Amino acid sequence: MSGFKNWLPVPMRGFHLALYTLVASFIMAYGFYAAAQDTALSSRAKALDANNSNLIERSEARGPLQENFDTMDCDKNNGLDGREIRGFFTGEGCPKPGTQAKTKPRDPKQLNPRGKAADANNNGVIDRDEAGGPLLANFETIDADKSGTLDGLELKNFFTKRNAQPQKAATSPKPGTKPKGTRAPPFVQVDRVVEEVLGQTYPVIGRLVASQSGVIAAEVVGAVREMRVNVGDRVQKGDIIALIDDDRLRSERNRLAAVVDQHTAMVTTAKAQLDKTAQEARRIVDLRTSAAFSRARLEDVKQDVAARKSTFFEREAQLKEAKARLQRSNIDLADAKVRAPFGGVILEKHIDVGSYLKVGDRIVSLLNDRDIEVEAEVPTEQIYGLKTGLQITIKLDDGLTHSAHVRAIVPQENLRTRTRTVRFTPAFKSLSKPLAADQTVTVQVPMAGRTAITVHKDAITRRGQNAIVFLVKENSAFARQVELGRGTGTRFVVHKGLKPGDMVVVRGNERLGGGGKVTIIQAPPAKKAASQ
Repeated sequence: MSGFKNWLPVPMRGFHLALYTLVASFIMAYGFYAAAQDTALSSRAKALDANNSNLIERSEARGPLQENFDTMDCDKNNGLDGREIRGFFTGEGCPKPGTQAKTKPRDPKQLNPRGKAADANNNGVIDRDEAGGPLLANFETIDADKSGTLDGLELKNFFTKRNAQPQKAATSPKPGTKPKGTRAPPFVQVDRVVEEVLGQTYPVIGRLVASQSGVIAAEVVGAVREMRVNVGDRVQKGDIIALIDDDRLRSERNRLAAVVDQHTAMVTTAKAQLDKTAQEARRIVDLRTSAAFSRARLEDVKQDVAARKSTFFEREAQLKEAKARLQRSNIDLADAKVRAPFGGVILEKHIDVGSYLKVGDRIVSLLNDRDIEVEAEVPTEQIYGLKTGLQITIKLDDGLTHSAHVRAIVPQENLRTRTRTVRFTPAFKSLSKPLAADQTVTVQVPMAGRTAITVHKDAITRRGQNAIVFLVKENSAFARQVELGRGTGTRFVVHKGLKPGDMVVVRGNERLGGGGKVTIIQAPPAKKAASQ
């Protein structure tokens, strides 16, 4: 080009120099444009580019991009551009070195355009006095590093439900380790939606009763050789309470074992004789066409076979009877060790070492104080306010209140008091002292009235005029709009949107945004929550 310029007339040289510069600039600009177009993300990939850096960073990758990130990231800058993604899925592989310029990822802490509009002093972060609306209301939650300011990464983490500390620059994970930049599901606590009776209650005096209690009796005859418990001792199911002398039982067991061996041998002999006679009968049949065949002999042998078979069956029956006696003897020998049929506390000892027991004689009285129910006599006119599964409140004599639900309403009325027995299953929380059978309990029985579905007030979040709860199913939270009624204690009546048994978030719902995966740190209670 310089040679071409030299032979031009002097007045033309300046014009062609300017033209040359213009063309060169156009070529360079087109080259940069083509390179930029080559690295541009597709519309589908742009949906993952949350920070608009024109790169899919490790924390933004999903599906095949996340699983093959290290293979696709040819230049190891922890970001995937359009050319790397296309090269992987078209089979072209990584682009050759020097064929394009990578787009530098945007600083994740940089504010987006909407955030910059709130940054009045242009210091790159949002100060407390610059925050307004949701930013001001949730300032302490959003400010993960407690710097007193909000940067772009903190805003992104909050509004995309990540609820985590600011990310560090992503690096290639070591084998078997979780990649940096990934966010664990937020921790939440949940509560159950319940159906309860609305209205007034009145107290009924009841008592604690044990579901399991009774006298442990002897099942074999013999003298007590050892007592292993005293009054007040706690035993577990299967623990040995007493030992009855078993020498006689052991001797009887050995005798019956010998009888079983004897009958076993007799069965073997009878089987051998049967087989021998049957074999002789087959030989006579094989001689049917021979002059040596005797029909009379064949008939005699057939009768012998029938007799041998009858003897064999008799011996087998005798063996089964002997085995049954031996099994019963083994049971008696095992029953000489008196065991607790359920866990509980020894209330009373009825015998001591040396006592001679017959079958059915009392040994100890045992009560299961861990499986306790509440029994109360409820006036008949108020029995219609109760139904199986309904939740009520009970109060112990120490003043502490607990929840319970109706387990059974006994269909028999006391003619003198006009009351019916109702059993309640309690859900005790913390206890100030151990429970005892027949301990006094005050039962708050609801007066006959309507029932309603209620939800804990902490589960409600407001979005404008709408009431929202986060419904949890299979460790995922879903936002749901509900229609609420009046408050009752710490709960709201729900007219629409929920049903009994639904689990809703009561702690951590302010960080869920639109929902997503969650980690439950409070397991759902096995029984329904108490009415408030």
